[in-house]
Amino acid sequence: MQSTSALFETIPTEAADVLRPVLSELADEIIQAIAEEVPDYARALEGPFGQVVRHGVERALGRFVDAIADPSAASGHGPRRDTTYVALGRGEMRVGRSLDALLSAYRVGARLAWRRFVDAGVNGGLPPATLYRLGEAIFAYIEAISAESVEGYAEEQSARAGESQRRRRELVRVLAVQPPADVEALRTAAEAAAWAPPREVAAVVVSNSGDGDPGA
Repeated sequence: MQSTSALFETIPTEAADVLRPVLSELADEIIQAIAEEVPDYARALEGPFGQVVRHGVERALGRFVDAIADPSAASGHGPRRDTTYVALGRGEMRVGRSLDALLSAYRVGARLAWRRFVDAGVNGGLPPATLYRLGEAIFAYIEAISAESVEGYAEEQSARAGESQRRRRELVRVLAVQPPADVEALRTAAEAAAWAPPREVAAVVVSNSGDGDPGA
């Protein structure tokens, strides 16, 4: 399978000039389609999150056409050009959603982009072979940015797991400290660790005499 950058190298660079004029209108269409076809985003796109998604859509389209004009821009080598899609993955984890909605939105965008790019390409006189390569590049590109979002989601999961462990350790420290911590300190540590103190506790005393007598 060809790499994403290799696919872009098979597309004539002049195709970028044919596609670029449709990007603004295409971004609007994609945002509308996401709102209609991805239930989890139907209302979320009305607020600040909608601005984040719009930026992601516009950035994705711009990067795609830039990579046609300069295939080295699609190379997987060197530093990532931006962290837009990693951040989107992190954001999904933070609000408690799975990645299903975000990846569905990417697929909606890919489908519409392919349709509009074919129309623009035909009207702009691009040969059928170029349109075929455009299709390959679109779906390879969507796979690449999907992988970036999966990476961001996993990073946020890992960070949260580490923070949860740190908070639990702090709770244990507060519970065991001598002299005993005050009620407010215990309440704060318990809330941070998402732990509900029980109404009653029982103490268990374990003998360490080593004589083997369970009744000792």
